[in-house]
Amino acid sequence: MKIMLDTFLISFRLKNTYRVNSIIYMFKQIPIIRRVLPMSLYKNQSLKIFVTILNTIWEIISVFLGKIIYFAIMLIIPLNFMNVFNFRAMLQLLFFLSLGGAFFNTGMFDPSKDKYYAVILMKMDGREFVLSQYLYTLFRHYVGYMTAFMILSFTLQYPFWLSYILPLFIIGLKLMAVSAYLKDFKRNRKVRSENNNSPAIIGFSIGCLLVGYALIFSNLIIPIKMMLIVLIILSILAVILMSYVLKYDDYHQLSHKLLKNIDSLLNTDTQDIINDSYHKMITLEADTKSNKTGFEYFNELFMQRHKKILWKTAKRQTYMIAFIIVVIIGILFYDVETQKDANNAMTSILPFFVFIMYLLNTAKNITQAMFVNCDHSMLTYSFYRIPKNILILFKIRLREIVKINLLPAVVLALGYMAILFICGGIDQAFLAFISFISIISMSIFFSTHYLILYYLLQPYNAHTEVKSPIYSTIISLTYIICYAFTKLELPILSFGIVCILFCIGYCVIACILVLKWAGNTFKIRN
Repeated sequence: MKIMLDTFLISFRLKNTYRVNSIIYMFKQIPIIRRVLPMSLYKNQSLKIFVTILNTIWEIISVFLGKIIYFAIMLIIPLNFMNVFNFRAMLQLLFFLSLGGAFFNTGMFDPSKDKYYAVILMKMDGREFVLSQYLYTLFRHYVGYMTAFMILSFTLQYPFWLSYILPLFIIGLKLMAVSAYLKDFKRNRKVRSENNNSPAIIGFSIGCLLVGYALIFSNLIIPIKMMLIVLIILSILAVILMSYVLKYDDYHQLSHKLLKNIDSLLNTDTQDIINDSYHKMITLEADTKSNKTGFEYFNELFMQRHKKILWKTAKRQTYMIAFIIVVIIGILFYDVETQKDANNAMTSILPFFVFIMYLLNTAKNITQAMFVNCDHSMLTYSFYRIPKNILILFKIRLREIVKINLLPAVVLALGYMAILFICGGIDQAFLAFISFISIISMSIFFSTHYLILYYLLQPYNAHTEVKSPIYSTIISLTYIICYAFTKLELPILSFGIVCILFCIGYCVIACILVLKWAGNTFKIRN
């Protein structure tokens, strides 16, 4: 036991060192800050102690916070929505969610970097490392679930002492899944990886999720006595299977087999992996003809070769949006009384479409495809980084990205107009026109936004990994701001006009910034 505890403490310090170095590296990528941060910072003991304290505090907080958020999103909100927020329904739904999650996310078969560093590079004992990490994971689960059950006991009025027992049934399910995988490895010498779950496991987990919610939605609740019998059996099973997990003797071989490919994964160009999937969708046509010249010809070749990659998602979105619009229009004609309520809603929810257009826009993925299949090589040539040439290609690419994203945007905007006309009649014609232009403007804005971030921050290194903390921060802020718009209700006229003017101004400023700065920023990161 002492050896296992020592192994756990070493792994904790290893993970902490890795996080400290990652944080320092992140700050050294920020242009202004990196000038004042010396390389000696990597061995600064005071900083390591400070980060260790923060890391420990976060470990403690995350134990409780993760499970509370999980209960809120997966249990409390759905059950309240279905008006069945009671102990029986909660327990039944949690059983099905835990059953699917136990096989999908075991907590043991994750080929992570810290496992690789510890078992492969530092030659730590695989059994001691895997067991210490897994027991810690189970402890986190138990404490987190116990806390969540304690909080729920005040609302659902079940005995407080059940909060200590109920987590055991979840632990039992997880041990059942792990034991099954361990036995399979001993028998077939095949190890599963949580990074690559089989279709059967994914299907089983999704099936458990759907069955759990479907039973509650259909008001089919398993009798509480039967449910408690199942939970008692699982709790007893947890004790029995824990003994099997502790006595299992193949952890060292399992660890090496699980991690045998991660060395090549860590040292291989991620571009090679990404290209494997991209190349399957690239169209190679030797007889491609075009009357265009210069960068227009260069861009057309790229667009034709990669049209499947670039247009596939947009087409799927368009079909889905068209179907939803047809269904909504059908409902409005079938139930005329809903038209008045729908009209009131449609005249004030235009800000919500900022978030919808954010979700629909594919410019971020398109810029990645541009880097992987084009700019990754072309940025090695000096002529490609001349400001005038950069601006020319920026405008051409912006036009093409806008065209791709306009496909679902136009269908969505037309649907919005149609619903306004159906609900409000010809009186809504001007508002319908403003809403149409606004949605189109949102699509153009996001296309411009992602492309300008790509040119001004160029986040990818030679391995197509994102190495710009500023880029990641702006992407996160974009999501937060767009989500905040879902909470706003503003008139179409005022919001629409502001939206259109903002989009025009943003595009003009984008071109100016690209001309002025992209010559220095549009390059491959180290």
